[in-house]
Amino acid sequence: MNKKIPALFVVLAILAVIPIFAAESRTTEFHKTGLKINKNTTFNIKFPNGYFVKGTVQGSNGAPVEDAIVFVGSASDKYSGYFGSTDSAGKFSAPVQAGKKYLRISPPSGDSVDPSKFSRLLEKTVENINVTKDTTVSPVKLQNGYILSGKLDPPAGSGALKEFGALIALISANDKEKISSAQTDGPNSNIDNKYAVALAAGSYKIWAMGGGTTAANQIIQMQPMVQPIKISKDTVKNLVMPKGGYSLSGTVKDAANTKLTGYLFIIPKSGSFKGSVLLICGVDEGVFGYHSDLNLKNIFIPSGAYTLMFIPLSYLDVDYKGKATVSYFDLTMPAAAKTQALVAKNGFVVSGKTTDANGKAIGAIVLATNKNAQISLNLLGMNLMLASSDEKGSYRFALPADTFNIQAFPMSSSSALTREKMLQRLIGTAISR
Repeated sequence: MNKKIPALFVVLAILAVIPIFAAESRTTEFHKTGLKINKNTTFNIKFPNGYFVKGTVQGSNGAPVEDAIVFVGSASDKYSGYFGSTDSAGKFSAPVQAGKKYLRISPPSGDSVDPSKFSRLLEKTVENINVTKDTTVSPVKLQNGYILSGKLDPPAGSGALKEFGALIALISANDKEKISSAQTDGPNSNIDNKYAVALAAGSYKIWAMGGGTTAANQIIQMQPMVQPIKISKDTVKNLVMPKGGYSLSGTVKDAANTKLTGYLFIIPKSGSFKGSVLLICGVDEGVFGYHSDLNLKNIFIPSGAYTLMFIPLSYLDVDYKGKATVSYFDLTMPAAAKTQALVAKNGFVVSGKTTDANGKAIGAIVLATNKNAQISLNLLGMNLMLASSDEKGSYRFALPADTFNIQAFPMSSSSALTREKMLQRLIGTAISR
């Protein structure tokens, strides 16, 4: 999965809506590499028409696989591409620009995390597809893997639960490359305490973060965890979130004192997760680390030195007129609660129009990542920003001084990925609901 960020099988997501393309439209993604930003810039985007790449996805038994995610990426720049999903017959049809391509097929989520019912299908990549016209590829057969499953509980002694949920990712054993996200479920809609994921044989690390409240409406104090695991057969691994940590909460505003919305990534400066995401928390109307309904703090981390990385999502609301951009902050977390008042830095405003090949205004999501950004949990220095255009095709966001790759996706009123799903794909890890 060492493709550069906008080789979007991706993530993070973030955003109004990214389409799983409408099969009847040839309008495809736009991309430009090496855009240098050191001043306010007008940058118009015209989406080209593409050629269809068509095919069928099958399971190991030859049966069609519905709702698999299909990413058609560029083999030359390892950057650009477009993605869609399979229908009930396992068929897909993706409009892409001409060139050498690869396919990355990701199996769909299952209906249950019961290991006796959970899908064993593994992601697969197909290389060396040359697109000079509408192209049909040979059927892609996904192979079976082993199922890792189990329970995920809050710290011992937490008491009866009212709400509990967790995010679980499997990362490679030797670095911070994200391999897969586990699917979670539970006895009811408020408690997700079981998980399952299909994996190839190998060594991994389980990364988990959780949150919840007790029946007495108290926040459960817990911190993220990382555990190594080796897979050579179906494996049951029950996990218990570690208790402890100290509450981190605060506010995020721009230089004009406007409350911001976005995601705050907490990245340790030392230890086994040095330079990588330990915890992700949402920033809602300028506030993070706080459960507004219960009037209680709900983010806990160990003491130590951290970098905080804030990605504003305010430009997905076309009414935001500020200049906030991706920002980094140093944090020394004491062995006590701490509150931070963060002010996002201003960037240079990049704005323009998004139109189709005929010059007609079209709604879109615009993504900017600095030139060497990679999909992994190593986010330091990844200057990622997103914006959406309005019905007139106008977009704007602010970027720090850097050289960027720009990629844009036309929005569709048909089947679409949600903002959270897209963010999940962009950063290669999971975001809380």
